[in-house]
Amino acid sequence: MKPKVIACLLVGLFFSGCALQKDYIALQGRITSIEDGMRENQALSQGVEDSVASKNARLANKIEKIQEELRIVRGDMETALHHSEQLSTRNIDLEQTLGKIRLSIDALSKKLSRLETFTGYEPSDTAPQKPTAQASDHTLYMNAKKAFDAGEMDTAKKGFTSVVETFPASDNADNAQFWIGEIYYREKWYQKAILEYQKVIENYPKGNKVPAAYLKQGLAFEALGETENAHLILGELLRKYPDTSESSIARKKLGQ
Repeated sequence: MKPKVIACLLVGLFFSGCALQKDYIALQGRITSIEDGMRENQALSQGVEDSVASKNARLANKIEKIQEELRIVRGDMETALHHSEQLSTRNIDLEQTLGKIRLSIDALSKKLSRLETFTGYEPSDTAPQKPTAQASDHTLYMNAKKAFDAGEMDTAKKGFTSVVETFPASDNADNAQFWIGEIYYREKWYQKAILEYQKVIENYPKGNKVPAAYLKQGLAFEALGETENAHLILGELLRKYPDTSESSIARKKLGQ
C-alpha cells in the first residue's frame, strides 16, 4: 500500500478513535444522570410509590435508548479495530487506544445492566428468549445478534439460521446469513465459513453484505494457505465493488 494511502487510513482511524472517545464520554454522562435520578427516587417517601414507579419507567426508557447507542458505538469501535489491524504495526498506539475504549464500553454496558435491574427493565444483554412461532424476523434477528455480541455462538447460530429458513425474503436474511459465516470464521472452521459466505453472494446478490462476504472468503482462503484462491476472490471483489472499504483492505492484501 502506498504511503499516502496508509497515511489517509491512519488519519481516518485517528479521528474514528477521537469520535468514539467523545461518544463514550457522552454516554457516561447520561448514565450518571440516570444514577442521580435513581438516587432521587430512593429519597422519596413511601407515600409516593406511584411517582417512583413512573420515574423508574422513564429512566428505563432512557436506558433502553442508551443501550442501543452503546451497541452502535461498540460496532463502530470493532470496525475501527478491524481496519487498524489491516494496516501495520506502526499504529500500535491507535490499537491500544481503541482497546481501552472497548474496555470502557464494556464497563458502561455492565453498569447499564445493573441500572436496568434496579428499574425493573429487562436487561438487553441477557440471553435472548426462545422465539415463539409468531416471532417476527426482526425479533429473531435482534435476539440472535445480541447472542452473537455476547459471545453465545451456538444460540446466535440457531437464531440466524431460523431467520434465513423461516423468513428467506426478509431484509434481515442476508445479514443473518453473513453472521452465520462469521461464526464459523471465528471458530476457525474456514472451509465451512467459505461455504456460508458463498450463500450470501449467491442468494442475496443485491444485499449490502456481498462485498464483506467476498472479503471474508478471501481471508478464509488465506488462513487455509490457499493463496491463489484468496487472490482470485479478492480480485473479484475489486472488480465488482472497487469503491468499498472492503476493496481497500483487499488492495492491501494483494499488494502484500
